[in-house]
Amino acid sequence: MGKITQEQIKSINSKCLNDWRLDTEYFIFHNEKTLIKHIQLDNEHYLEFKLRYNYKNQISLHISKFYHKQGDYFASSNGLGKNKVLNETQAKRKNVNDLIEFTKTLTDDELMQINKNTEVTKSCMFVASEQF
Repeated sequence: MGKITQEQIKSINSKCLNDWRLDTEYFIFHNEKTLIKHIQLDNEHYLEFKLRYNYKNQISLHISKFYHKQGDYFASSNGLGKNKVLNETQAKRKNVNDLIEFTKTLTDDELMQINKNTEVTKSCMFVASEQF
């Protein structure tokens, strides 16, 4: 379980632009700093964008669509979502400052354009989710 102070969280969040923030839940359970942003589509649907390092240490964007019925505590999704590699370079070290740098250009409009042009992840083990 990862440990981080409130001051460290505030410092990271203050450096992020365009409403990105540290995904504290992911950090606590996986001890890895990733950034997260939500874009509301309507009253019950939103897109979740996660800026992170993939298994090749490349900076990538993971997109999931969630359904959150009003009054329910939890949201649900289906499928594996979408993945887009933003930087092909394999980093020697995962650095949150490199992720923060991407928040300058990843505006809502840019994220929606990436979402539109990225295919849903397919796997032989899971049924592909609808295109979103």
